[in-house]
Amino acid sequence: MNNNPYSNMIQYLKENPPYTADGWNKENLYNYLVYSCCLDTQAYIDKYFENYTGSEDLLKMLFDFLLDDNYDGSDSQISAAYYTAHMDSRLLEKYSNLLAEAGKNPVAARNPLKYME
Repeated sequence: MNNNPYSNMIQYLKENPPYTADGWNKENLYNYLVYSCCLDTQAYIDKYFENYTGSEDLLKMLFDFLLDDNYDGSDSQISAAYYTAHMDSRLLEKYSNLLAEAGKNPVAARNPLKYME
């Protein structure tokens, strides 16, 4: 018997990707962001997001998580800050106003600028 509660999580993530032919799914993206904080799923999710560093729609959604008080205290904001910092620099320049706003967060783990240092 496997006692690892995440043993099927990778399979779940594969079956419910945040990006499909229909575009980005916010609920699935939220799940990916939360589970990226788990050691058992982090590497898979990091690799997944590497394929989308040039996605403007993804960046906008990451800012939605970062700047929405409804997600305050959620692991999704920590991951959103991390993945925002790893987006294409041209996109970050284009959205420098949102990056600056997110960069005002005093909590280092939720501030994308801290991951760029």
